[in-house]
Amino acid sequence: MKLYLIIIGICSLILTAIVSAVYQANFFMTLAYTALGVVAVILVDALVATVSRLLPKQCANHEKRIYKVGAKEKKFYEKLHIRKWKDKIPEIGHFTGFRKNKIADPKSVEYLDRFLMEACYGEIGHFFSVFFGFIILLLFPLTETWWAISIPVAIINALLNLPSLFVLRYNSYKLEILRKSNLKKQARVKQQEN
Repeated sequence: MKLYLIIIGICSLILTAIVSAVYQANFFMTLAYTALGVVAVILVDALVATVSRLLPKQCANHEKRIYKVGAKEKKFYEKLHIRKWKDKIPEIGHFTGFRKNKIADPKSVEYLDRFLMEACYGEIGHFFSVFFGFIILLLFPLTETWWAISIPVAIINALLNLPSLFVLRYNSYKLEILRKSNLKKQARVKQQEN
């Protein structure tokens, strides 16, 4: 989380410096607009996350085709070397009461089903946050300064949501493999008991 805050802070200062220089605007007024844009996009992301979490469970069913990760997508994640950096992405599952940064009970199919459902909710939220972050463009009268600030803020928001989405999808196909393995083990145990 600290890394994200540092990135947001540095990007905000750079954006403020560029916009205030290009438009010959007061630096502190531009910084206030930038801070307002950052807060606004965070609030939009929070609203999107809340609404997505309120969707019925069948919308977050990991067995739906939309949540399946294909071979090309897997290769894409491997090319990104996602395994090396995925643990550095902030995980805020404590807001929903289910942390997704560590598998607490890898042998339980019920636990893995819940984990996959939570990952699906996360995918929905991050996917739509990429696009809904651009709503901040409509917050103020269409001034050049506001557009010069809000467009980069919305783009940075999209770029910060994509890694989380990628990590969730990368982890989900690994969890599917673990779940199938557990189901096979359970079936063998039941068969041996009979």
